[in-house]
Amino acid sequence: MRRVEERFRSHLVEDESVRALASGRLLGDAVRGRATIGATDRRLLCVSASGEFVDVRYDWICSIRRREQTRVEYRSEEGSNRSLRLLGGLVALAVLVVGIVAATGISAVQGVATTGLAAATVALVAAVHSLRTRPGIGRATEQLAVGAGVLALVAVVAVVPLAAVVSPPLYGLVTVAGLGLAGYAAIHRAELDGLGIDGRRETLLTVTTVDGDTVTLAVDADSTFDRDLEACVHRTDPASVERPLARAPVERPPDGDDSATVGST
Repeated sequence: MRRVEERFRSHLVEDESVRALASGRLLGDAVRGRATIGATDRRLLCVSASGEFVDVRYDWICSIRRREQTRVEYRSEEGSNRSLRLLGGLVALAVLVVGIVAATGISAVQGVATTGLAAATVALVAAVHSLRTRPGIGRATEQLAVGAGVLALVAVVAVVPLAAVVSPPLYGLVTVAGLGLAGYAAIHRAELDGLGIDGRRETLLTVTTVDGDTVTLAVDADSTFDRDLEACVHRTDPASVERPLARAPVERPPDGDDSATVGST
C-alpha cells in the first residue's frame, strides 16, 4: 500500500495537499483498471497501477453523479478450490447422464427414474456413514437410525433389477460416480467454503466537466470518498456539484493547462 501511495504522491505539484484517498477502479476509455483515487486541495487525481493518470480541476467539474451497483468477481485463493471442483464433477456427471440417455435406447422417464434412485442410494450411504462415524455413537436411538438406514439402502438396491423404469447399467454408473463425489466432499469438508464468487457492493461515480467530458470511477460502497470529493468541490465552487450541463462554460485555460489530462509516467 505504501508503494501505491508513493506513486500517487509523485504526481502532486508543489504545495498540493491530499484531502481524501481511496482505492478503486477507473472505467474510462483512455485509462482503465485498478487505481489510487484521491481528492487534493485543488483537483481530482486518479493514478493507475501502471502509472497512468487522469486529473480534473475542481473549477471544471460540472456535476458528480453516483449510483450503487454490485460487482460479481471471482476470489482467487491459494491452492485448489474444492467447491468449484465438486461443482465441476456434478456438472460433468449430469452431462454424461444426458449423453448416455440420448445415445442409447433409454427413455427420458427411465433416465430420470434411474438418476433419482441412484441419488437416493448415495444419500442413504452418506447418511449411514455419517451416523456410524459420529463421535460417541452408542445410544439406542443412534444405533436404531443406522439400522433403519441400512434397511432402506437394501430396499432401494433391491428395487433396481425389478423396476422396469430403472436401467441397471446407468444406475451403477451414476451411483459409483455419486459415491466418489460424496467421498471427495467428505474428505475436503473443511475446505468447502463456497465457490470463490463474491458480490461486491461499490459506488459508481461519474464526474462531468463543463466541456462535456466524463471521468467514471468506482470505489467501495463503504468508502466516504464520494462525500469527501463533493466537499472538496463545494469548497472550491459551491454551485458546481449536481449542476445541470447547461452551465455556461468558463474560459479555457492557456494551452498546456488543460482541465482534464491523461498522461503516464
